[in-house]
Amino acid sequence: MLFFYVLKKRPPTIKEKKVKKIVLLLSVLIIVLVSVSCTKPDYKKITDDFIKASTPLKDYTIREVADTSSPNWKAVIVYVKRDRANMPIPFFVSSDGKSIVPNSLGKIDFKLTEKDRIVYNPSGKKTVCMFTDPDCPYCLKAKEKLKSYNGEYKVVVKYFPLEQIHPGATQKAIEEVAAWLKKTRTDLKGSDIPKEAKRMVEEDIAEGQKAGIGGVPTYIMEDGTLKQGLF
Repeated sequence: MLFFYVLKKRPPTIKEKKVKKIVLLLSVLIIVLVSVSCTKPDYKKITDDFIKASTPLKDYTIREVADTSSPNWKAVIVYVKRDRANMPIPFFVSSDGKSIVPNSLGKIDFKLTEKDRIVYNPSGKKTVCMFTDPDCPYCLKAKEKLKSYNGEYKVVVKYFPLEQIHPGATQKAIEEVAAWLKKTRTDLKGSDIPKEAKRMVEEDIAEGQKAGIGGVPTYIMEDGTLKQGLF
């Protein structure tokens, strides 16, 4: 005689239900954490890209990413080789990775030339000089924002081409100034325009070197303070 046994599925116990629920919650939590970690900005890479694109720094090491007093900003510590010492310079990167602001860079003790320069927001009550490079992507972004800027600053454009990383940037700067002079200086004719443009760019470069500028865009405030990342 053949016997057939019908195996009935046993309903889960209360304990088994709780374990299953915990496992499900842990699985969801892991998926969320993995998703967040995949979308978290790479603050070191953002800083490294900025340094390579807008500064002449070569001998540097990005050591760490630290929290700041604000949840909206992270501090990326970069050690730059100065003679025999490594000097720490903090770069502040927004938590979403879309903005970067290097720390204040010191102060100058001389007056910058502002005559006959390109100016954004000429009605501004305070004056700031912006040193730029025609091939610097961060300078281009700043200039794009300044087209519609109507805040407290009158922004005077000066040039500091970084030929080490942007070959030909000096000539581009001269051409930009020459194009502007052609529109604004009726007293200049023919070959006088590129000559004056060259003189102005060389004057800007000399002042930038005297101020100790190492990257762009760099802003010099009315009191001589050097800053980056204003616009």
